[in-house]
Amino acid sequence: MDSFHITPASLTDAQAITDLIILCDIDEYGAPDIVLEDTLDILQGLDLDKDTWIVRAQDGAVIGFAFCEKQSEGRLMAYGYVHPEYKGRGIGTELLECLERRSGELSRSAEREDTVWRLSNVIPALNEQALSLLLSRGYEFVRLYSRMNIQFTSAPPEPAVVEGISISPFRPGIDEHQVFKAYRDAFRDHRLYSETTEEAWLMERSGEHYDRSLWFTAREGDEVAGFLISKNFGDHVFVDLLGVRRAYRKRGIALALLQHAFQEAYRQGITQVLLSVDAESPTGAHRLYKQAGMEALFQMAMYDKVI
Repeated sequence: MDSFHITPASLTDAQAITDLIILCDIDEYGAPDIVLEDTLDILQGLDLDKDTWIVRAQDGAVIGFAFCEKQSEGRLMAYGYVHPEYKGRGIGTELLECLERRSGELSRSAEREDTVWRLSNVIPALNEQALSLLLSRGYEFVRLYSRMNIQFTSAPPEPAVVEGISISPFRPGIDEHQVFKAYRDAFRDHRLYSETTEEAWLMERSGEHYDRSLWFTAREGDEVAGFLISKNFGDHVFVDLLGVRRAYRKRGIALALLQHAFQEAYRQGITQVLLSVDAESPTGAHRLYKQAGMEALFQMAMYDKVI
């Protein structure tokens, strides 16, 4: 690493980081999967001095980037990128060491000493170099994720009608509490679920891209049976959360919610909707998205280890 140096990232680096990730995406997947707004959204939610690392060549060019975020007590998620022309020079190893040092700091400063801390790294599923590096440092395979996409060339079909269920736009200032309760019920069987407060959960979904006009609730009477939460990046909509409470599953509610989001996105002039899904989802989410007309663009793999 003598020819390179690592510093924390700053918001002024957002465009250079975006350009780097676009190069990595094209190299790995054949097409970019990020825009500047995505990068800004990521950076604004991090402690930049402690949780981000940017690698520069001697001429100042950005050739590497990594960040980690605390998802819950004991669980950290990390992503790293190395310029395709600089692979094999130890940059990925150096970034991984930064990530692990930071994870160790967080685990040692935790309120509960008995908490088991895990660091999860997400890599392109077919990147053999990244896989070899993670395995050499004790990481184990956890999950395979697919990035799903739909591109509208004409108006999407009318949403399916579910007997006894009404679907309507989210009402800010009214629906927050019930949607949070529905989230806890719908996601408590998900492997990444952790208990949180309503205030913290809502704060995580209050960034500038969380567009309430693209949020929906499904109700049976006064009870929220399901919900959909989206982010609007202008050129595309990203479905952040889609959940149906256990007692209401297998009735077509998730599909109907997704189709309402499709229609609203198209009405706003947005023709692309994206989301990520666990390829082995216990609720069969992967099949649902295919039924809705979405296709897998590429796959990412998650590996983790105890810190």
